[in-house]
Amino acid sequence: MIKIVKYFLLAGVVCSVALISPANAADQAQTPHQVVQQTTEQVLAIIKDAKGYSEKDPGRFKTQVTGVLEKVIDFDNFTRGVMGTYASGQRYKALTSEAEKTAFNEHIQRFNATFKQGLVDTYANGLLNFKGEKIETLPLRKGDDLASGSVTVMQNIFNDSGKPYVIQYSMRRNKNGEWKLQNLIIEGINLGLTYRSQFAASADLNKGDLDKVIANWKVEPQTASQVKTDSASKETKK
Repeated sequence: MIKIVKYFLLAGVVCSVALISPANAADQAQTPHQVVQQTTEQVLAIIKDAKGYSEKDPGRFKTQVTGVLEKVIDFDNFTRGVMGTYASGQRYKALTSEAEKTAFNEHIQRFNATFKQGLVDTYANGLLNFKGEKIETLPLRKGDDLASGSVTVMQNIFNDSGKPYVIQYSMRRNKNGEWKLQNLIIEGINLGLTYRSQFAASADLNKGDLDKVIANWKVEPQTASQVKTDSASKETKK
């Protein structure tokens, strides 16, 4: 199952991550379903265009990907969510010295930059290999309450076999009225929880040394056992 998640991360799930473009961010009349569908089409057009220039000007394509991701993801909150208790307000309040508080904030900022760069690099490379045959965004389900400010949009991505991979988008409306992606569930795998478990496993292995956790971070989702295997492999090579 992890292989399926990795496939999407490396080969096109960014089509669904890029949910809000500059053009539609101001259009508050759109439903989350419409935002997903419209922007998916826009990103697919970017992919098609990039195939003609990406080899000669890879920086141009990466810049476009960065701009798209920055529009949809609140990286500050996402980073804190992945870091879990290591970035919690309760942990910060328990710190007794200014040096500890400074280190706390620096770790969040560094991981934010590392995680963001990892996503951009991974998605930029994977987008060019996207060969999905069809993408179908399903209407909002009966009973979904837009007024609650939190809904799930379902999407099917079909490949050559004709069998769809199911993606669930957890979307939430922010204080500016914009629908932002909060989490992704691919074929039943919750990426937000997977990343959080991955960070916690790495922090445990490194005895709370967040400098090492950040330095060794991988954007592809990993299980706790994979984190341990990678750590053991590095120790063997030393």
